[in-house]
Amino acid sequence: MIGDLRSRLGVYKPQLTTDEFGGNVTNWVWHGKVWGHITPRSLTEIQENGRLKVTQSYRVTIRFRADFPERARLMWGSRILRVVSGSDPDNRRERLHLVCEEEQQ
Repeated sequence: MIGDLRSRLGVYKPQLTTDEFGGNVTNWVWHGKVWGHITPRSLTEIQENGRLKVTQSYRVTIRFRADFPERARLMWGSRILRVVSGSDPDNRRERLHLVCEEEQQ
């Protein structure tokens, strides 16, 4: 498993702050770095408001971290991956499988 974790990823967690109008603003703050194995899962094309929207999803495997944020973003080079779900596949606290979607900028 360790030899497969070749991609360096930055982990960001959300931090809510109040703006001057009483609403909330989400700022993404640094949480740490991890090594991961990234596997493409699916590519979905959807017509939305007369435009084609393409969503790429990935499965990212990292070492288990008990402090991994519930909502998180991963920076993979210049790409931003939004963590949709995460699981410990065999309940041995060795690795996490994260399902991620690439955010379009």
